[in-house]
Amino acid sequence: MRLLLIVTLGLCCNLAFAQTETGPWKLTTAPVAPRPAEPGLGRELRASVQQSVEQSLKGDNAQARVALLEVAQHCDAYRAAAGRRAVSFRTQRQYELYLADHNDGTPLDWLDMACADAYKQLAYIAVEYHDTDQAMQWLDQAQATAPYEADVLTERGIAFNQRKDWRGALASYQQALELTRSHPEAAHLQALALRGVGFSLIELGDLPSAQSHYEQSLELEPDNPVALQELTYIQQLRERAGGK
Repeated sequence: MRLLLIVTLGLCCNLAFAQTETGPWKLTTAPVAPRPAEPGLGRELRASVQQSVEQSLKGDNAQARVALLEVAQHCDAYRAAAGRRAVSFRTQRQYELYLADHNDGTPLDWLDMACADAYKQLAYIAVEYHDTDQAMQWLDQAQATAPYEADVLTERGIAFNQRKDWRGALASYQQALELTRSHPEAAHLQALALRGVGFSLIELGDLPSAQSHYEQSLELEPDNPVALQELTYIQQLRERAGGK
């Protein structure tokens, strides 16, 4: 059984696989470095979120969490405004799509992505401490705030994996994959989502489908060491099972 490892990397919300000394690869996650997004309500919170991410990267999760909780309180207040709906978007295209899909007359406020990033970062910290219940709560907040963010679903996959809930993880990665294929703003996470699906499928014993997803990920990110190593791992599993 492959093990789970939580690490703090940077640059973007990511999911990768890190090699152990004995060969199998460990599933890993990373905190989000806020990606470009058009400004919205609460844009003044961006600096605090960015600083908190930097603190997490330096290993100071306790201090980062304090600041993020303060940001979350402001975001909660925006979202709780009576008779209105506050949602985070990266682009005007997403905003218009959401309006078309939720044309019920409720006024819609464009909430800055800083709020979704704060919820996600709080989830990353919770996952790092293996507090999956808390992580899921923050991810619920993030998904409700930013429904088109694929990295919320990949992180949910990590939390499910910590619980050894492989089917739950698979469902999350598949939902993330759907978003990466339907939203250009999330396309950069498609190979990552494919690897997440592949990881879950290995745990569920579906090696042919796992191999297919890793091979698809290599079409997007040729020579990716994660996918290549996992394909080697799949071959090793087949050899141990008598070549099936």
